[in-house]
Amino acid sequence: MLQRAWIGLSVAVLGAALMDVGTRPTLTHTVSAQAAPPAQGSGRQGGRGAVPTSGGFGTADTLYTMPEAGQGGGAGDPTAEQLAASPEAQTIIANAKRLAAADLAAEANRFCTWNAGAVVSPAHAGETVQVLDNLYYATTGSVGAWIIKTTAGIIVWDTLNSEAEARDIIEAGMRRFNLDPAQIKTIVIGHSHTDHTGGLEYFQRLYNPTVYMGKLDWDVALTSGQRLRRGIDVIDGQKVTLGDTTITLFLLPGHTPTSVSGIISGTYQGRTVNILNLTASRFSTYASLAPFQRIFDEAKRARVEAVVQVHPDINMLKTETIAALRTYPAAGPHPLLFTPEKAARYMDVELECGRARIVANKTALDKARGPEYYRTADR
Repeated sequence: MLQRAWIGLSVAVLGAALMDVGTRPTLTHTVSAQAAPPAQGSGRQGGRGAVPTSGGFGTADTLYTMPEAGQGGGAGDPTAEQLAASPEAQTIIANAKRLAAADLAAEANRFCTWNAGAVVSPAHAGETVQVLDNLYYATTGSVGAWIIKTTAGIIVWDTLNSEAEARDIIEAGMRRFNLDPAQIKTIVIGHSHTDHTGGLEYFQRLYNPTVYMGKLDWDVALTSGQRLRRGIDVIDGQKVTLGDTTITLFLLPGHTPTSVSGIISGTYQGRTVNILNLTASRFSTYASLAPFQRIFDEAKRARVEAVVQVHPDINMLKTETIAALRTYPAAGPHPLLFTPEKAARYMDVELECGRARIVANKTALDKARGPEYYRTADR
C-alpha cells in the first residue's frame, strides 16, 4: 500500500513539475500482436508484461497506469454515456471540431471519444521504410521503432516485441539500407511495456549501447524477466547528441509514470525537419493533461512538421503513409510532413478532446484528488 501511494504521489508531483519549465536547466548528454479493444469505459491503456485488467486490455498494475480511475473503470476515461451527457464536454468538442476544419475532421471525430480511439493496428510480416534522409521506421504493422542515422553511429528508438523482431525486422531493415547494426550506439525507450522493450536485451548483449529510459520505467523493466542492464534515467528536457544529430527528450507521464517522448531532428531534401515522437496519445486525467500541454508547447516552438508515435494509425503516421514511403523520396509532397501550422492545429485538437474527457469525468477525478489523497496515511 505504501509503495502504491508513493508511486501515485511521485507521478502527481512529476506532472506538476513538468510545467515549471522556466526554472529548469536544459541537460545535455553527448554519446561518442493486436489486443482486443475493451468494452467502452472498461479497460486501461497498457502493454504486455503487466497484470491484465478483468476486461483483458492493458493493465491493472499502478506501476503502469495513472492512479486516478474514472467511473468508467479506465485510466481516468469517462464512459461514452458520460461524454455524451456533459454539456460542457460537448461545447469543448464543438470547439475541437471547429479547429479541425475539414482537413482534420476525421482526427477530431476519433480523438473526441471516450478513449481517443486508442485501437492498435494489426500486425503483419514486418518492414522498414525510409522516412527522412537520416530517419527510418521499422514496423510489425502494429508497433515500430525509429532508426536514426548519424555521423557517429545509430540511434534506435524502441525495440519492438522480442529478440526475433529486433533481429528480423530492425536489423534486417537496417541492412537493407546499408546500415550496420553494430553501429547502434544509443537506444531510447519510450516506456517499459514489452512491445517497446522486447528487443532491448538482445541489443544490449550484442552492441552494448547507451540506453535511456524513464526512472520508474527502468524499475519496472528490470523486473520483466529480461536480463537488462540499467542505463540512464531520462531527465526532462535532456538533449542526447550522437555525431551530427541531437534529439530532445521529455518526460510524458500518463501511459506509464515516466514515459518518454521527444523531438527528433532530421533532414529532408537539404532542409532540417523536426518531428514530435509521442510514446502515447491518450490522456484523460489532470496529471496526464499537464505534461501533454507542455510537450505540445515545446513542439510548436520547434515548429514540428508531424506528430507521430511508434504505433501507426494513432497519430499522423498512418498505414497508408508507410506504404507511400516504400519508395523514397515519395512522388509529390512528403506523405508524413505537414506545415508547422497544421501540426500545431492537430495538437490543439488533441488537447481539446482530452479536456472534454476530463470535464465529462470531473466528479470522479475530483474525488480521486481530494484532500484525503494528500493526507499522510494512518500507521
